[in-house]
Amino acid sequence: MMVGSIADGALLTISSRTLPRTLALLTFLSLGPAACQPQARRLLLLDLTLSDPVVVSGTAEPWRDAGYTVEYRQFYPHLTRTDAARYRVLIFLLGREPEAPSDALTAGDVALLNEWVRAGGIVVLGYDADGEGYLDRWTANRWLEFEGAGIAIGDRVLEDTTVRPPPPTTTGRPQPWAAARAVGDEPLGSVYDPFPLDRNHVLTVRDGSQLLAVTGQHTFERTPRGLAARPGAGVAAATRIGDGLVVVISRHALGALGPQFRPTTTPILQPDALSRTHDFLTALARWTRRPAEWAHVPPAAHRVPLTLAPAPTPTPVEPAAPPLAPPRGTATIGLPLPNEAKLARATSLPDWLRQQGIRALWAPLLVTRGGGGRFPRSSAALDSMVALLDVGAFNLVAGDADPEGTDSVHARWEERDAVRRAWTDAVNRLQPTSVAWIPVFDASRARWTPGDSSRGPRGEPVPAPCAFDSTLWAAAFAPAYTALGRLAAEQRTLVIALGLDLTGVRAGEGLEFCDVAWRRGLARLARSGPLDALPPAARYPALRDAGLLPLYYRALTDELAERVAAVRDRVLKQRRDLYFAFRLPQLPSDWFTLGLLRGFALPDRPILIFSPEMKTRQALAAYRGRDLNLVHAVALPPASLRGRDLPALRRLLFDESDGFWLAPEEGPGVRLPGDSVGRLLRRLVR
Repeated sequence: MMVGSIADGALLTISSRTLPRTLALLTFLSLGPAACQPQARRLLLLDLTLSDPVVVSGTAEPWRDAGYTVEYRQFYPHLTRTDAARYRVLIFLLGREPEAPSDALTAGDVALLNEWVRAGGIVVLGYDADGEGYLDRWTANRWLEFEGAGIAIGDRVLEDTTVRPPPPTTTGRPQPWAAARAVGDEPLGSVYDPFPLDRNHVLTVRDGSQLLAVTGQHTFERTPRGLAARPGAGVAAATRIGDGLVVVISRHALGALGPQFRPTTTPILQPDALSRTHDFLTALARWTRRPAEWAHVPPAAHRVPLTLAPAPTPTPVEPAAPPLAPPRGTATIGLPLPNEAKLARATSLPDWLRQQGIRALWAPLLVTRGGGGRFPRSSAALDSMVALLDVGAFNLVAGDADPEGTDSVHARWEERDAVRRAWTDAVNRLQPTSVAWIPVFDASRARWTPGDSSRGPRGEPVPAPCAFDSTLWAAAFAPAYTALGRLAAEQRTLVIALGLDLTGVRAGEGLEFCDVAWRRGLARLARSGPLDALPPAARYPALRDAGLLPLYYRALTDELAERVAAVRDRVLKQRRDLYFAFRLPQLPSDWFTLGLLRGFALPDRPILIFSPEMKTRQALAAYRGRDLNLVHAVALPPASLRGRDLPALRRLLFDESDGFWLAPEEGPGVRLPGDSVGRLLRRLVR
């Protein structure tokens, strides 16, 4: 027991049990009137990947539910000096460099993070936990060490062997579930059943009481020497710094409730488990509003000098000083996005889609065999596919049709012969059925003479073609769609749509600063002069700091949409009633994919989207608010088909989405699922 004095001279007796909470309460009271200002309930969300609002809306949801007003500044993802006066809480979603293009933490960000927390602010650091973002994890770790936070972010993704076989996901990427650690009283003092928390790395802490959530006892990470056990690995941690608070958690965990720029890892048969994830994330958000509860985590200690050089990548940490305010032209928007009932469903649906939904089998016409060669499916394999289509009550079959193999300029005669034979065999077997065909162009297999490569925001070359490389369009996209258009014109009763597969295409990850894109963007912006001569490494910061990024990406989107619309219109001259379809690794989140969708969009018919994402209703409504009329089919792993789970699957596939596409595991010599899967599918769609 101890005795303390207060302002009026009275004595206050405080037990050792209540000391931490009392100290936190006194700290809160010492903030004075500022703690009661509207600032205390305003939250700023910054994302160094410049994600579309659709894919960070789910991140904001639990914070909104906890009483915060969330504002997202997409095109200036750095701190300014005026931010601390407007916001109490900062969620900082870190970048993907050097593994993928993105912005990155600057020296100015680090300086303002220190000022933010020591003035009583709250910082939530959301690091990338999917094999990318090493630079920002390194910078964040240096800052945490400087502050004496006692938290360090590891560099490898956590995995789990608790269940074998693992619970099926739409992406084949099951992750360890998390369990909350009881911290004080409400809201984090409750006991939560384990819940999915997406991708995470291990967090090392100085004191176990800093942990807010941990994984199970069978967690491990892959190292160069093999598998390293990580039982009870920390995945969310906090510490007090000055009068403020720092929480460290992965950006994927923060966004687990909605679509992200990475496909979901939630088990498809347990979507209701996300309600427990929501409960935990909302409790975490509420906890940040209660300084008295922070006292249950230890304060920072043992500060060390801050060192940001040498950086672990060829490009150093940007030494930019923090500006006073964001540049003009970089507005904030409120999150989560509003859910408008009138946009909940697609419009202009054909009768077959409205009545039956999408029930598609994804099966490429040519298969890869030993040696890497691609060959048409055998007659027996085609007969097996047709039998599965019948038993499983499918209404669509889609897959790579190798249209680039028909190009007499780029393909050898034996390739052209193989593709024509595959098309003929497919037509002969599908015509007697009631199944429609969507032949697909796999953009990752496009053949062209490389020109300008894509470039990221630091001027770094990206292993993908420039989005406006003329040879890419003239030698790949245009010939492929011309060939597919001829096929559709010849097979009017069989081919219902033409598809584009983008699952293997990175295309600058939505951050494009190649020479052609730069010239096109500036021309549309009517900007000339000093910007024309900027080298690639100076282009992104020049636009960002001038507030021109929103206009630049809008210009690129418009330019791409016009180029794509020209391809679309040539196809529609061959056949007017065609639909267009996309296979995507996740929902659209960058200007490149959105530009492609806009180019293929038509006012009188929807675009068909095939992706692994499960929770899409609100996101699709947001796209429709931008005049993108999309319908969505979710990937269905064969392992998820079990009789007792069919009612839950039916709700997921036809209530949350507009149908499904069966996703056999891909690879050389892959076989289609057997009759038992087909019979379960027929029960599913009754």
